[in-house]
Amino acid sequence: MLKTISRLVFITTLLLTSVPSFADFSLDGKLKLTFPSGAVKELDFPLSYSHKDFDHTFVVGSQSFAVSGQPESYSFAVLLKSNNYVWIQEFSKDQFKSFTLTLGEHNFSLKKQVLNKPVKGDYILTIDGKDYFFQHTLAQINFKFDDDGITEISVDGLVASLGINTSKDPCDEFEEDSDEKKECEFNK
Repeated sequence: MLKTISRLVFITTLLLTSVPSFADFSLDGKLKLTFPSGAVKELDFPLSYSHKDFDHTFVVGSQSFAVSGQPESYSFAVLLKSNNYVWIQEFSKDQFKSFTLTLGEHNFSLKKQVLNKPVKGDYILTIDGKDYFFQHTLAQINFKFDDDGITEISVDGLVASLGINTSKDPCDEFEEDSDEKKECEFNK
């Protein structure tokens, strides 16, 4: 009897320790791209991991990958092209001018904005309310995951804004007290 109980305890312990535990996560996402032509494209952009038995699937936007287990991390490579437009492989086969993306509770946007001190491509990347500028022509947005989804977002090739480089005022192009300057400031 004791031998039978010992075997059951051993087998139960072995099963509990040898079977990996994976938790699925799924983040709804919405992506909006604006192309140099002015065309706008909106699409669903989910980010998820799921498994059933020995089949593990990782989904990024419209791409689905067979994986060996839950990924620890994933990165978007953000390429600033020589014509000052951007390309991200997971978003589009074509380069684009700007984007907004929501992934669960996280918000991302990339927009052109002329600043008092010029930055590469005149781009500001905003992640959850924090602004970044291109430091290099190749940058990365890095995600780390746990069982619930994204635990950390970091960047490479970008520098965080200190809040001192503000938008350039288009009305500064006109002479002080000129009619053009007054009309520009009136139309802001």
